[in-house]
Amino acid sequence: MTRTEHRILEPEVRILEEFPARTTFDAIVVGGGPNGLIAAAYLSRAGLRVALVERRQEIGGGLSTEETLFPGYYTNPHAFYHMMTDYLPVLSDFDLRAHGLYFVKPNAQAAALFPDGTSLLLCHHLEDTKDSLATVSPTDAATFGRVMRSWRKIVEDLLAPGTYLPALSPIDMIEAMERTDVGREALRLTELSPVEIIDETFDDDRVRALMLYVSCMWGLDPRESGLGFMVPLMIDRAMNKAQCYGGSHKLAGALSREIHKAGGVVLDNAEVTRIIVENGAATGVECFDGRVLEAKAVLSSLAPPLTFGKLIDQAAVPAEMAEAAAHWEWDKWSFFTLSLATDAVPRYRADDPWVNDALMVVLGFDTTEDVLAHYDAVATGQLGPVLGGHATVQTRYDPTLSRLPGHHVSFLQVHAPYDIDGGWDAAGPEVTAELLALWRRHCDGLEGEHVLRQSVESPVDIETRVASMVRGSIKHGDYNPLQMGSFRPNASCVAGRSPIEGLYLCGSSSYPGGLVIGGPGYIAAGSVVEDLSADRWWTTPRFMARYQEQYLS
Repeated sequence: MTRTEHRILEPEVRILEEFPARTTFDAIVVGGGPNGLIAAAYLSRAGLRVALVERRQEIGGGLSTEETLFPGYYTNPHAFYHMMTDYLPVLSDFDLRAHGLYFVKPNAQAAALFPDGTSLLLCHHLEDTKDSLATVSPTDAATFGRVMRSWRKIVEDLLAPGTYLPALSPIDMIEAMERTDVGREALRLTELSPVEIIDETFDDDRVRALMLYVSCMWGLDPRESGLGFMVPLMIDRAMNKAQCYGGSHKLAGALSREIHKAGGVVLDNAEVTRIIVENGAATGVECFDGRVLEAKAVLSSLAPPLTFGKLIDQAAVPAEMAEAAAHWEWDKWSFFTLSLATDAVPRYRADDPWVNDALMVVLGFDTTEDVLAHYDAVATGQLGPVLGGHATVQTRYDPTLSRLPGHHVSFLQVHAPYDIDGGWDAAGPEVTAELLALWRRHCDGLEGEHVLRQSVESPVDIETRVASMVRGSIKHGDYNPLQMGSFRPNASCVAGRSPIEGLYLCGSSSYPGGLVIGGPGYIAAGSVVEDLSADRWWTTPRFMARYQEQYLS
């Protein structure tokens, strides 16, 4: 063997020595998305020997910030709006700022533009929102101020703390909610559909259109009852979105460093092909290269069709989980995203200059009927007759995403079906042209000479990039009454525990759901620490303790 050949082979020998064919851990986390990272960070710091195993060569899942689309520019192709930064326990339990993690939350949050030149703004500060609504409807401005005082109590007292505590059964939830006026109002709203709530609350159709869009943009069916309690949450969060400075992947990187600091291991490019179940208990995983990782606890961040339908020997899958896997409903719609790099900042033609400061601008919807037509079409596999969506200039509050001063990265995102007539290869160029035309009707700085680079991502592309988002399902499963609350993913799964001993569920398909809210990973970590008698080093935040005292004691 020559000296050169020896130098090439030596690193491989070291890797095999460090990770032999069989390795033992206390806990293995399958999937390195936000919830898997959160669970692994908590468990590692609890003194457990933890391995996080990720299929892709880069951790983070939807927490991606990529240059590959635009060399010289960075874009966040999936998770951009962070909606729970004022509640997310991991941000207070860990000193993630030590890793350079910061969030930007502008006052101007969401704007809507209309053909007559009028605009509306949802702002972080309630009074600024009322001032904007008053330009088209003084009545709705007053109503919004009154209603948000009630709806924010629902969020602060119930929904935010409930996001990070195990789900209650429907009967227990009703009994708890009946204790207070706030709870009873949440129960009343639950029985209504989003469009019914918006119609009964607001008068002006432009106000209704904006409120309905932000209520449903993350997965609520506007016509479906049973989840109406989420409307206050979605509108309140539309006024509290934050952007991760330096790109959303900064959150993934910071969590990864915490795992390493506590002695945990992160294995990327290590697809799990089997979850090993022996004598009714999960005992480890097998990776695509034949390595076996043994553990007392296995946490899967994958949805039931993947966890129970593919990774576990079907003879070892309990009947209720086989049923859940077979009948799991993926998201009703995904997203088609047009991203641009420009040498000028996009400037909207609006009556209110604050529109250009908004983190998100809604385009293409003039009435509530437009919004309903849009969602109805997408749910049936079509785009149209109304094409609209939301746009963001990513570099407005984060200049680090462009390496060239004065250059900008923006996206326009629309809801889209996974299956479209003719397929996305054929439909993509036409949809792209229509979106660019829609954007240009409202915005300067997007003329041909200013557009330097252009990229699109279809629902099929989302699934290709992140395989766990089957059919482009960014939440790993539809939001409907039978897949939410204690039914997400199944009534037999409580606090992240599954019917298989030692197997826990910690992904977006588990309660409370997706959108980088962190609840599934946080809840599952608490159960694993309890079951393994490890050190629960973190304390319950005050907003969660108040909820427990008022509704669960």
